[in-house]
Amino acid sequence: MGKNTYVAVGNKEDLSDLITNIAPYDTPIYSMIGKTTAIATFHEWLEDDLGGNPAANKKKEGFEYTVTDPGTRTRLGNYTQIMSRGYGVTDTQEVVQKHGLSSEIAYHMANAMKLIALDVEYAYLNNANRVAGDANTEREMGGFPYWISTNVKSNEPNTPGTHVPRDLTFDLIGEALEDTWKEGGNPTTMIVSPRTKRIIGKLTASQATKNMDADETRLKERIDVIETDFGTLKIVVDRWMENGKAYIIDPSLWKTAYLRPFKTLDLPKTGDAIKKVIVGELTIEARAEQANAAIIDLLATFPE
Repeated sequence: MGKNTYVAVGNKEDLSDLITNIAPYDTPIYSMIGKTTAIATFHEWLEDDLGGNPAANKKKEGFEYTVTDPGTRTRLGNYTQIMSRGYGVTDTQEVVQKHGLSSEIAYHMANAMKLIALDVEYAYLNNANRVAGDANTEREMGGFPYWISTNVKSNEPNTPGTHVPRDLTFDLIGEALEDTWKEGGNPTTMIVSPRTKRIIGKLTASQATKNMDADETRLKERIDVIETDFGTLKIVVDRWMENGKAYIIDPSLWKTAYLRPFKTLDLPKTGDAIKKVIVGELTIEARAEQANAAIIDLLATFPE
C-alpha cells in the first residue's frame, strides 16, 4: 500500500479541508457548507419537528396536566460516492530541470486537488438520483435535484408534465421564499448560473440592492443581494449550475459527510515512473429539505 502524503502543496493541513478551500469561487456550495462524518456507505440522519403547531395556550387555575404523544422522527440517508483522480510522470521528467516548477508530479497533483473539488460541486448540483450500487455499479449520492422536492416552482400551465420556460421574476423568488417560510425555513442564499446572474442584474425593482463604489458616484450592474419580504437573499453564481433553474437554500441545513477523507496515495512502482492518486468517499447530508426551494423552467434569455 502506498504511503499517504501531502505532496501537492506541502501543506500539513487536512487534505479534505484543503480541497474544500482550494477553489472557493468555483465550488461555492462545497466551500460554504459544513462537514460531518459518515460511518457507513449509506449515511443516515434523523429529522424531527416541533411536534405541533402554535395555538391559543391558556389554562384555568387548578387545571389538570395533559400530555401529547411526541411525533416520530424521520430517518433519512444518502449513499457515499467514491471519487479519485491521479497522474503519473516518468522518473526522468521528475528530475530534469523545468521552467517555473521544481516537481512535475506535485504540479499535476495540485491540479488533481482542484478537479476533485469541482467534481464534488458538480455532483451536488447535478446528481438527480441516489444509487446504492453493486459490484458492477458505482454508488452515487443524491444531490440538490434529488433532495429538494417539497418547494419546486415549476411551470405547467396546461398539460401536467408539460413544462414551459418563463422569465425569472422577483414574484417567483418571493413565492419560493414564502413556500419555505410556510414550512418553517429561513433560506439565505440563491444559487444561480452565470447567465441567470446576469438576468438578475437586468431586473429592476426596489428590492434589488446593487453594489456601490466607496464614493457612491458609480452604480455597478452587479447585484449581490436582494432585499425581499423575507429578509436579505444572497445571490451566489456557480459556474457549474445549469441555466433554467435556481436553488434557494439555507446552507446551515447541508453538510458534507466524509466516510473517507481525501488522501494522496503513492501507487506501487510498476515501471520507471511515479504514480499518485487522490481518493476519498463522501456524500451530502440534507436536513429539512422543505426549508429549501428550487425554481425551474426558467428562460435563459434577458427579459424585455
